[in-house]
Amino acid sequence: MEHEAVQLLDLPDEILLIIMKKLCSIDVLYSLLEVNKRLDKMARSLTHTKSLDFSSISSDHQFLSVHYPIINRFCNHILPQIHQNLEVLIVDQRWMEDILLTGQYSNIRMISIINCSPYTVYKYLAGM
Repeated sequence: MEHEAVQLLDLPDEILLIIMKKLCSIDVLYSLLEVNKRLDKMARSLTHTKSLDFSSISSDHQFLSVHYPIINRFCNHILPQIHQNLEVLIVDQRWMEDILLTGQYSNIRMISIINCSPYTVYKYLAGM
């Protein structure tokens, strides 16, 4: 019996969506947006564009931020296309300004800033 390799694009949409739901939105958008029309449409679904978490938790329970090349691609290519869908945004202090200046987040309900110093909070709240 001969086994034939199955490619990702050979899978039906239903299976691809199940796989995508198991991944974080950042990974789905970063990896699949603008690959081809089919994957692009699935990646742009509201499921993946309502909430973005630009952090992760290490094995010793510390917050980690995503790396600059990922932030750069999001700021230059991805966020300008999906900013109007975002409701929840979790971002590291060092990328906060880059991300927030990328678009008009008209539907945002919550922004969480991680690794943020008290001085930075004061600076933004006092309008300095």
